[in-house]
Amino acid sequence: MTVLRKAGSAHLGDTCHVLLRQIARGDRPPGASLPNPVDLSRELGVSEIVLRSALDDLTRERVLRRTGTARYTVTPLADWRISLPGLRPKGLAVARHLRSRIRAGAYDSRGELPTVHVLAILCAAPVIDVRAALRELAAEGLITLPPLQGPRVRREATPPAQSSSSRSHT
Repeated sequence: MTVLRKAGSAHLGDTCHVLLRQIARGDRPPGASLPNPVDLSRELGVSEIVLRSALDDLTRERVLRRTGTARYTVTPLADWRISLPGLRPKGLAVARHLRSRIRAGAYDSRGELPTVHVLAILCAAPVIDVRAALRELAAEGLITLPPLQGPRVRREATPPAQSSSSRSHT
């Protein structure tokens, strides 16, 4: 397993990380095709050269597979040869699982999530990966991590049907 490097320009490393985060969040799930490089470079706000270098890096690390002349597909997490600083593959899986449960309304928008240790058991993951996943979800704005309390789901993270009745309570 290798660690993603920031080669050449800072934009290259940033572009790789943006794509990895989108994939980790499920915005670009395994098997999904990426838009063509011209459209994707516009979407990400980088030059085509930087984007193509990032795509080449992610292909070398088996995050993407080239499926045609300028077409890329996201590979399953198990195929990756990459390690994200602070978020290992198991942590990505935990974050993806919790994200989908939160968006599905499985957790009350004003209540606490289970403790880190309970989540580790439920997700069959090490505590370190659960903590990293929670930090990732907090950075995305789905949960808060108040001091001396358990993680809490943010009101905005729940489905509209549930959050509309609780908006006046905060």
